[in-house]
Amino acid sequence: MDGFVIARGGMVTVSLTLISGCFGQQTHIDLGAVPAGVTVDAKLQYYDVTAASLTDLRRGMIQLGPRWEGRSYQAVTQSRFRWGYVVESARSSVDSASSMLCQPRKVRVTVQTVVVFPRWNPSAEPDSAMLEWWHQLNAGLMEHERGHARLSVKTAGDIAKSLEAMAPVPCDDLARQVSSAGQQRIIVERRQQVEYDRSTRHGATQIEQASRLRSP
Repeated sequence: MDGFVIARGGMVTVSLTLISGCFGQQTHIDLGAVPAGVTVDAKLQYYDVTAASLTDLRRGMIQLGPRWEGRSYQAVTQSRFRWGYVVESARSSVDSASSMLCQPRKVRVTVQTVVVFPRWNPSAEPDSAMLEWWHQLNAGLMEHERGHARLSVKTAGDIAKSLEAMAPVPCDDLARQVSSAGQQRIIVERRQQVEYDRSTRHGATQIEQASRLRSP
């Protein structure tokens, strides 16, 4: 079963590896700890913006940036969830017909996350002010998209825990109830992603924070 979310989450550390290098950007995004039962498949994809001036660079990101719900963004994070499990069955001890009950065990949840991010290709030698602006934008924007990805990783962990905790149900109904439980967690995540964008003003808060941190 799977679910799909676009955002405008024994422990292992996972990094989001870049598909290719880019001008003035780091080479990975640290997503932190991964919950038990979760596998993360994370990628970063670029759209290229060729510009010589700050005005052209901003215009290029508006024109070429990923779109969601009719609006252009500088970056977008997309996550898809898939889950699988082993079925454990036993005869009901309370049913006179001795029906079979099933529940999921050894649950594994995979979250596939793709971050679409800008890559600036300067068509002329940039001055120091423009470079500083780009570095600040990248730092804040990367932190914002990292937050979206972390929410997806956390949701994958919540799905795994909720499925492992399911009580036995009639075997014929197991697939439907597993799907319903997973989708409920995804609905919660969608609300969290919307609230995250609202509280950070779609990354403006993190970009401003990056600017303050880089200021002397």
